[in-house]
Amino acid sequence: MARRHRAALVAGSLLSLGALLPPVIGFADRQLSLHMLLQMLVLALVIPLLAYGAHPLIGGRLAWLHPVAGIMALNVVLFGSQLPAVLDLTTKDMLLGEAAQVAFMAGAFLFWWPIVRPNGLTPIAKIGYLMVAGVPPTIPGITLALSHHLFYQAYRSIEDQQIAGLLLFGTAKFALVAGTFVILWRMLAPQPEPPDWEDRDLELPDLPPSEPAWLGRLDDELPAEAGRPRLPVLTRP
Repeated sequence: MARRHRAALVAGSLLSLGALLPPVIGFADRQLSLHMLLQMLVLALVIPLLAYGAHPLIGGRLAWLHPVAGIMALNVVLFGSQLPAVLDLTTKDMLLGEAAQVAFMAGAFLFWWPIVRPNGLTPIAKIGYLMVAGVPPTIPGITLALSHHLFYQAYRSIEDQQIAGLLLFGTAKFALVAGTFVILWRMLAPQPEPPDWEDRDLELPDLPPSEPAWLGRLDDELPAEAGRPRLPVLTRP
């Protein structure tokens, strides 16, 4: 595993464990905007790091996963976690809150897997994948941001609910724009991934010569025929 993958895996794993700790979930449940901020950070930062770092270990075990299944998994957990009945119930029971967070992270991992998996979708297909996936989350985001009616019994603030909707709407657009920018940048300036010097089986390509081949031959010894004395040529009077 390359160093960049190990770093992403360690960072994603630590952040994932931190997002599941009871103090973090309990603090986020104080306000709907904090709850939404935690979920959006998990969706847009934590899980992409975890998926990128884990793909050398998983390999082709999830090659069967269709991109449509990834989009459906994300929207199921995203819409399901925002349902008033579900959210009010998870704020009352810490175990249910952690289970809902695990389900949300699993759905987000399935969503990001077609993006980080090598030899999968083409760059253009990845951009289309992000564009299609970024449309459904805007619906609950706009609904919460523009509504003047409280949807949740656990949260009794219109302003807090509107901020949560803006976070959901903005994160969906940010993930779309940021992911598209990264894919376009790598597509327009294709370069191989930087080698990891700790990979023992990495074979370095032959370097081009630093000087012309004929210049190096000037230092070679002359053949034996060239070292013989030359006899004068006789000419007739």
